[in-house]
Amino acid sequence: MNKEFFTFFEELAANNNREWFMDNKHRYDTLREEFTDFTSQIIDELSLLDPTIGHPDPKKCQYRIYRDLRFSLDKRPYKTHIAFFLSSYGIKRSGEAGYYLQIGQEDYGLHGNCSLGGGIFMPDKDKLAAIRQEIFYNTDEFLSIVNNNDYKRYFGGEFFTTKKLSRVPKGYPSDWKYADWLKYNDFCTMHEVPNDIVLSDGFKDYVMKVFQASVPFNKFILQATT
Repeated sequence: MNKEFFTFFEELAANNNREWFMDNKHRYDTLREEFTDFTSQIIDELSLLDPTIGHPDPKKCQYRIYRDLRFSLDKRPYKTHIAFFLSSYGIKRSGEAGYYLQIGQEDYGLHGNCSLGGGIFMPDKDKLAAIRQEIFYNTDEFLSIVNNNDYKRYFGGEFFTTKKLSRVPKGYPSDWKYADWLKYNDFCTMHEVPNDIVLSDGFKDYVMKVFQASVPFNKFILQATT
């Protein structure tokens, strides 16, 4: 990736209006073309590790830069990052297991200029219940994944989530040794990439190492929800 990814989104954050964006749209279009090529390369390599993502159109795996303002008090028209989501069975939507990468300004609770990871974000109530049940009944398998050295190196010891319950979900013993793992509403692995790595020739290989560390957990989620 080139430094223009950082520069453009820094400037957009300071000038988040239609007039500035339209004057600079050619810059965004160039970045999006480069990002599309990068997405395609990741799809080719990641599909060998997780065939469930298939070979989707890389453009359809990317998110629009336009923010949905219908239900938001924040009326800024543009997102200040570019991102893709490669999900199982080629479905780009929340509530499915997949792999996410974002480059640009901090947003959505993520930190730094680049964040990536896997897992499932905003699962529906049935999938959320199924994941919690899978953790409870297949605890040894789950722990072998989250305690793996590569997994812990990139993702640490907790999930990225919009909300974590204060109490153990109904139906599970509150004194269970691993009950804290059941309190999450989202089960996302997330890793912040240093700027120097994003701008290096080794960025793609680094991304693949992080995604590879998330593959077993994604498979665990699919095992629970399908």
